[in-house]
Amino acid sequence: MASQNLVSASITPEAQDAIAKAIADIRTRLGFLLNLQATDVSSMVKAGKELVPFLSECRKVVKGHPEIFTGSFDPQEFEKDYQLADALGPISDEIDQLSEAVRHTLMAARSDALVSGLEVYAATRMHRDKIPGLNVVVDNLATYFKRSPRATAKAAK
Repeated sequence: MASQNLVSASITPEAQDAIAKAIADIRTRLGFLLNLQATDVSSMVKAGKELVPFLSECRKVVKGHPEIFTGSFDPQEFEKDYQLADALGPISDEIDQLSEAVRHTLMAARSDALVSGLEVYAATRMHRDKIPGLNVVVDNLATYFKRSPRATAKAAK
């Protein structure tokens, strides 16, 4: 089997601890973050990046013509929401980029490990009768490749 090495790196326990602390610090600093239910998200009016210019124009109207709004409209809360969205946008973009890079690197590391693991499995199968106790290891590893009865039936068709 061909070897693969998409990523070759390590993370020290100290670095893991520092990363966990930095993430905890970010969570603390963004203590107002919400965890919405799917129903909340689906019923919410959404303003993506394409509507940022619209919101900016609305902000100009609010600042320039406060007299046109009724008592139910809160210009201070609008400004607060606008400022929060403006500040969170770049943070969200950075976190998305970092999250994608972490996911891709994790996928590559697991893929590298699996390719190597399959080589280990092949070698243990090849030597199972030559080295005492290796049969148990092979049987244990083989459990990860057992097909369900339904998958076996589909393959037979």
